[in-house]
Order: sequence, then C-alpha cells, then structure tokens
Amino acid sequence: MKNIALITTLFLSTRIFSAIEILDRIAVIVDDGVVMESQIKAGLDEIIARYDQQNIPKPSIDDLKEQVIESLIIEELQLQLANRAGVRISDAELNSSIIRIAQNNQMELQQFISFIEDSGDSYEEFRENVRKQMIIQRIQRGRVQSEITITEKEFDAFLATDESLIELEPQLLLRQI
Repeated sequence: MKNIALITTLFLSTRIFSAIEILDRIAVIVDDGVVMESQIKAGLDEIIARYDQQNIPKPSIDDLKEQVIESLIIEELQLQLANRAGVRISDAELNSSIIRIAQNNQMELQQFISFIEDSGDSYEEFRENVRKQMIIQRIQRGRVQSEITITEKEFDAFLATDESLIELEPQLLLRQI
C-alpha cells in the first residue's frame, strides 16, 4: 500500500511541475511534407515589412495570409518533386552562388555575412533559402524544357519562312575554303 501511495505521489508531483510548451504547429499537409505555422507567420511578416518599406497600402491580412500559404504549398510541392527527381545542389555550387550574390552587392563574402547577421537574419537560414531557390529553379527549367513540343506543322511553317533559310544556311569559315 505504501508503494502505491509513493508511486502515485511521485507521478502526480511530476505532472504538476511539468508544463506543456507548444513550439510549432502543422498548418497544411502537402503530399509528403508539411507547412508549419511558423513558416506562414514568417512569410506574412516579410510581406508586411515589404509593403511598409515601399509605403504601399496593403491588402487585408486574410488575403496576404492566403497568398503566403499558396506560395509555401507550391514551394513545398516543387521541393518534393526535386527530391524525387534527385536534384541536389552541392556545397561548392551553393558557395559560388552566395559569393556571386555578395559580389553583386559590391561586398566580399565576410562583409556580406556580417551584413546579413547585422540586419537580424541568420546566415544559415539565408544559405538554406538560396539552396531551396536554386533547387526550385533547376526543377522549373527541367519541367519547362521537357514540356516544349514542336508539331510537324509548326516545323513545316518555320521551314517556309525566310528566317529558316538564313538559320539553316551552311556557314563556311574562310579557313575551310
């Protein structure tokens, strides 16, 4: 009897002092992935800040939230598609892209990293966002290139134009003659 009372007391005392803390919640389930509430809040904050910086009247918060959710869903679907297709961005590619971004802003890499961190953002998050954008660009290029089809009728119509004669004319180099 003493053992049961002791176990019950210990169990109840640990439940009294433990508090539940919610870190994040799933807002939308997208195929094999999820969109978290924190992602929606961050996207909404970013859009509102852009509207405020440009002194543009902003639409209703509900409309902005809907736009953010839609763009996050599209981004998640594209990333899943890229993952299934095996699209990867190497660290070397990512580093060279970030160096190019820094150079476009007339900064050295260390200056650029300091600028990002001084503005209150995380360099690691910036790096991951650049990686995501590169993956999405790569998958979009692949999808567009695979969906371009030219019918035989379009090809024949091109051959009938003067432009096709110029494009298809043999080009001779003086050295070849």
